[in-house]
Amino acid sequence: METFEVQFQPDGLRIKALSGKLLSDVMKALGMKVQMPCGGEGTCGKCAVEIHPDPPGPGPSDLLYLTVEEIKQGMRLACQTHVDRPMSVLISPGMRVIGGKILVDGLERAFDLDPPVTKTYTELPLPTLEDQAADLCRVKRALNLHDDRCEFDIDLLRDLHSILLKADFKVTAVMAEGRIIGIERGDTASRKYGMAFDIGTTTVVGTVIDLTTGRELSHASRLNAQVVYGEDTISRIKFVMENHGGRNDMTEKIRGVVNEIIAEAAEQAGIETKEIYEAVFVGNTTMSHLFIGLDPSGLSQIPFVPVTDTAVNLRAQDAGIAISPRGNIHVLPNIAGFVGSDTVGVMLACDYLEPGPVQLAVDVGTNGELALRRDGVMMVCSTAAGPALEGAALSCGMRAANGAIEHVRFTEKGVECEVIGGAAPVGLCGSGIIDLMAELLDAGIVDHLGRLLSREELEGKISPPLLDRIVTVDDQPAFLVSGACGSDAVREVLLTQKDIRQIQLAKGAISAGITLLLREMSLTVEDIEVILLAGAFGNNIRKRSAQRIGLLPPVPEDRIRFVGNAASTGAKMALLSRSTRKDADRIRKKAKHIELAALPDFMAVFMDTMLFP
Repeated sequence: METFEVQFQPDGLRIKALSGKLLSDVMKALGMKVQMPCGGEGTCGKCAVEIHPDPPGPGPSDLLYLTVEEIKQGMRLACQTHVDRPMSVLISPGMRVIGGKILVDGLERAFDLDPPVTKTYTELPLPTLEDQAADLCRVKRALNLHDDRCEFDIDLLRDLHSILLKADFKVTAVMAEGRIIGIERGDTASRKYGMAFDIGTTTVVGTVIDLTTGRELSHASRLNAQVVYGEDTISRIKFVMENHGGRNDMTEKIRGVVNEIIAEAAEQAGIETKEIYEAVFVGNTTMSHLFIGLDPSGLSQIPFVPVTDTAVNLRAQDAGIAISPRGNIHVLPNIAGFVGSDTVGVMLACDYLEPGPVQLAVDVGTNGELALRRDGVMMVCSTAAGPALEGAALSCGMRAANGAIEHVRFTEKGVECEVIGGAAPVGLCGSGIIDLMAELLDAGIVDHLGRLLSREELEGKISPPLLDRIVTVDDQPAFLVSGACGSDAVREVLLTQKDIRQIQLAKGAISAGITLLLREMSLTVEDIEVILLAGAFGNNIRKRSAQRIGLLPPVPEDRIRFVGNAASTGAKMALLSRSTRKDADRIRKKAKHIELAALPDFMAVFMDTMLFP
């Protein structure tokens, strides 16, 4: 079959691609991580690239998502463009998903240090004619273990005699949950490490922890490599269902990322990966399924049933995870199809099993998870917020990467933007979107219905610098955030009327979830004593902005707390405490899941909460 050379700029990468290959697939093959929220369906317009010198003719999706001028410039959607000639492909900075902000730290809380992994140094008596006990029996006797209460892997048994001889019968036994997972030469009892992972749809964070002291030694993070198959969980489930071997592809992707993190974090900590004896994982239900290798297709349709909701344990070598081969991989339990172990982690970290104030945990994402506690009663729900508040569904939206506008403020001179990395602005990330909407509402540029007023309607009502930013796009008013007045922005950053509708849908879904969850527990907004904002998104938004657009209820601001990556904190607690794992299962059993869409007035409440206050 004929091949053509494709060169990618500004990287300068070249590759021979088969004729007919999708350009997006060529990019994936090179390991490029680019925005493709729709999973390559041609329905988001995010993967536009500039092709030279002779671009293919535009397809239906190109005509729908690109302007006439962009098409003339040679821009095409990579997920819809087939390689049929030599190409030079320019990738814009706003399309990249490398770099940026990944939240690692979360809140801290006290708990008993009692890790499942133990190490014991022992000097075994040498075999004699008087003591002809088998090697395994000798080890168990030294550790005071009974034969019927101890598991021992056959592959370790095969090497046991050799290990004992080379160590002169002076060894350290490594145990996890009643299972001997290692026999090491000499005294290594002080070197005992584990890792805690938060597998997000977008990012993955891993932390190395000393299991003896509970001290964090290092961390590393990566973007979830599954992003090449779609930004959200539904896109990834769809890929699994429609592609032979798709599930294996997804599992290999995420395990590959985990192993990269392990290698980097271990090097930073000055330890060997084989000294990591356990890793604990949290993630949404889809991410957990794909990491374990389970079929997630049941999560794609009503009634959204997972394969399992209990905790799962795997040997590291069986899971392909590069820690001690017989080490344990522990995945915390889920609560429901769209309330995963990450929410369990948040609830662990935030003391949901203990008596305390009425508190609401909010984890805003593509699938927003909510957890409400009152007098020992716990209710949880998920909301299909969509990716708008993370920037994925907006014309100039992007992740929190270099060039993303993360905060916006209107001044007498116009618009002030804080940009990640100090670079020229190329798009809006979630916190910037919320700030911008709050400012537009305060200025009267957007009304409570979500309508962006025209320049004629705003004449004389707002300052000239703001009025100059009211432009027309596709016969509809739009707001020019950056790129005006000779700005050095890479491209114009615009908020359109269509974007505002997407924001309304997202914030309405979260707000409706809060409203209905409160009602199911016979509470009002005034009863909420604490709101906990979890995750990277929640950690960066301004409280006033979130309340101004109706994303969060109007409680006093001092009741709103940022708890950072609380899901990761929950995973760390489970790594270091056996009782915490039991608490995780108690949460799974005790938390009542509310399926919002099944409530008779869900749609009415949702429509009401779409309006701006």
